Amino acid sequence: MKIVVFVFGVWILPALCDVVNYKPEVPLSSRIQALRTATTVTLSKPLCVFSSGTIVDVFGVQATVNSIPNEIGNSTIMTYQQTAGGATGPYRAASFDKPACTSSPFVVSTDPVTIQAEINQYLFRIGNDAQCLSQINNPPESCNAPLAAGVKYRFKYAVRNASTNGFINETLWSDSITLKQASEPTAIVPTNRRTGGMVVITIILVILLFLLLCAFAALLAIICCLQKEVSAVNPQPAPARYVTHRKKPDFTVHTNTGVTEAVTKPSPGQHYQSILPVQGSA
Repeated sequence: MKIVVFVFGVWILPALCDVVNYKPEVPLSSRIQALRTATTVTLSKPLCVFSSGTIVDVFGVQATVNSIPNEIGNSTIMTYQQTAGGATGPYRAASFDKPACTSSPFVVSTDPVTIQAEINQYLFRIGNDAQCLSQINNPPESCNAPLAAGVKYRFKYAVRNASTNGFINETLWSDSITLKQASEPTAIVPTNRRTGGMVVITIILVILLFLLLCAFAALLAIICCLQKEVSAVNPQPAPARYVTHRKKPDFTVHTNTGVTEAVTKPSPGQHYQSILPVQGSA
């Protein structure tokens, strides 16, 4: 009897796990974008929730499952492939190191390095790893595969020691979190709808505007060339020169034979001799 009780205690006690009164949830912050998409959801990490342990496992299950166990415990854990992505029961989605207990608030920064460091410290995204889906023959224990669009999910945190892999504490299941539903491409109605005729008219107007600009540029080039040709053919006349006190030239006598003789001015004596009568002429 004692042996039976001893064996029962050894087998049952590791399966027990304390449940912490904490529910994983999506951060209530309007400054953080894309917390819920069609295939992913971002949860707040359990800061100052677990007092012991080193590794935190994330479990997920579709909220439509008929019987969701309240505790994961140390029972057999199913994989993503075995549960069809949480459609038949909980599966281990991912694991991360237990976050340090800190009281520093989450501050949105503009530095990409700081943003990534804060996200890794405070947040965890589920559904952003599709590589595990290709490992069909040897599926991994954790598979953070994309979630189903428009489906409601519930999540749970469980902490364990890396050396023993035995769970110490776990949280409550989160409330149902609905992922966004991706719209079909044919159902998308653009805000500013444009018909085919409007597109054709716009293209024609753009072509005409281009041709008009080309014609205007060619007209300017022709006008410049014509101005240069006119300037080369009709040079500007030289300005007239006016010389003051110009000396009057001597009078000349032209003969019929074309010989030009200089007309000399008579002296005063010769002038009077030509006027007085010659003696003895009377």
